[in-house]
Order: sequence, then structure tokens, then C-alpha cells
Amino acid sequence: MLSSPRPAARLGFTVFELLSVLAAAGVVMTLVSSMVANARVRGQRLVCMDNLRLVSRAVHAYSVENEKRPRSFSRVMASLPDSVKPSNFLCPSDPALRGAPDRERATNSFWGNNANASQETWSQVDIREPESGSWSAELAEVKETEPFSYLHPLGWRRPAWQRLIGQGRDFGIAVCQLHGVRVPPAPGGTTFKPYLQYEGEVFRGTDDGTVVKRKVFRPGARAEGPPGSDYPWEFYIDVIPGSTR
Repeated sequence: MLSSPRPAARLGFTVFELLSVLAAAGVVMTLVSSMVANARVRGQRLVCMDNLRLVSRAVHAYSVENEKRPRSFSRVMASLPDSVKPSNFLCPSDPALRGAPDRERATNSFWGNNANASQETWSQVDIREPESGSWSAELAEVKETEPFSYLHPLGWRRPAWQRLIGQGRDFGIAVCQLHGVRVPPAPGGTTFKPYLQYEGEVFRGTDDGTVVKRKVFRPGARAEGPPGSDYPWEFYIDVIPGSTR
């Protein structure tokens, strides 16, 4: 009795099998890319929070040693303790760090330099009592010459500063806006949002070196500009009882 011939062994994949393998590989690559991106974001947040602790402590150390607040981050960076470096003033999520030709000196492109320049204007005709020294020396202290990413209230007018520190040691001395639900794009872009219109999560480095998370949401957009008697309190402290805000 003759046996029936065996069917020839099938070699290779069918089109359906090949497409299934490619689809599965695509899903795996997507999951891996998402995990890598999430890990990078988490890493940036952790680095930023550590930066805020160091920056806040450096400001506090300067204030204790000189018995007055520094009027700029650049003033603090001129006499940093060994544990703090100028790079700690740069958030890893700052858009200016992406492809900046000279990121160490390009102060006009870093988020903190841009935002703080609009928090408070300084004018020779503005009549105020300087906290120390001559009025020209006071203005010189406010000038920022180094790049940084964080908001700070060091250059505020004296009454506003006193109101801020009157809230206790938990007031914000260095604040990051770059990890919230609406990350500001690079300055100069077509969709650039002024810092006063920002909404989302902020990290607040306090005067005692701790870091807290807060969320800022606004009912409507506000124009950017020096707020005069109206300061962006919500970035630096929680709601003040009896405030007009």
C-alpha cells in the first residue's frame, strides 16, 4: 500500500503573520518610548526639586550672613557655599537648555530671567526708601547677570517683601513653573505665554529649604506687566486672609 505524500514544509511567514509581528513590535516600542519619556520627566522633576532646596538654602545663607535679602539671584551666585553651584539655578526642563548656543551666558533666553524681569520695574524716578546704601547701589544689586530658570521675589518693593516674609518661613523664595499642565514654550515663540498667565503645577522652594507642590488655575488670562501693588502672591504663598486677590 502506497502512503500519501507528506505536504511540503511551509517556509517563512504569511502576510498576516508578518503584519501581526510588526504590530506587536510597534506596541512594544511605543510602551518602551513612553516609559523612557516618563522616566525622563520624573528625573527632571527630582533634579528640579533638589535644585530648589539648594537655591533656597543659598538665599537664606546669604541673608543671614549679610543681614539683608539679596536683590537678585546673580548676587547669590557671586558667593555660593561649596554645596551649591550655578547650574543648580537652571531647571532641566527649561526650554532654553535645548540647543542654546551659549547656554551659560544667554540670560535673555532662560525662563527665570524673562519672567522676573517683568515682575517689578525699577526706575530712577520711583521714590522709595532703599534698604541699604545709595539708590544707585540698590539698583545695581537688582540687575541679573547670570542665567537662571526660577521665579523669585527678591527684587520686590520693600512693603511687598515685608508682607511676604510676614507669612513665616514657609514663603516661596524660588519657584518653578516648568513642570505643570501648561509648560511655557521657549521665549520668543509664537505661542509664548507670559508667566502671569501660567496655569498648572508649581514647585515652591521655601525659605527653610523644603519644597512644596501647588496648583495655580486662573479664571481668565491676564496681561503681563508689572503688577504695581498687585503681586503674584499665588506663586509664593497660599491665599492670604483678607487679601484683595
